[in-house]
Amino acid sequence: MHTSATLDDGVEDFEDLERLERIGETRNDLLEHMATGIQALQRAAATLDQLRSNTIHDVEFVNGRDGGDVATFLDDSIRYARAGYAVVHTVIDKEAP
Repeated sequence: MHTSATLDDGVEDFEDLERLERIGETRNDLLEHMATGIQALQRAAATLDQLRSNTIHDVEFVNGRDGGDVATFLDDSIRYARAGYAVVHTVIDKEAP
């Protein structure tokens, strides 16, 4: 009987380790996807800056409010995405031994 209890405990420990490993991998995926999204938003903001520059001067984005609104939305999106990334890091770091 004692051997059976030990075996059952080993299976539970193995399942816990598998679960923890899946959590760690999924957390890493989350950080990777968020970082990729932030980089994409930064590239979009840089591209918008090019459109609004004197070199290209896309009047649709230079004149009126639309270009400024898009720039503000991109800046806010980057800021929010960075904040989310920082929160995820805080959660993960809090859990680390």
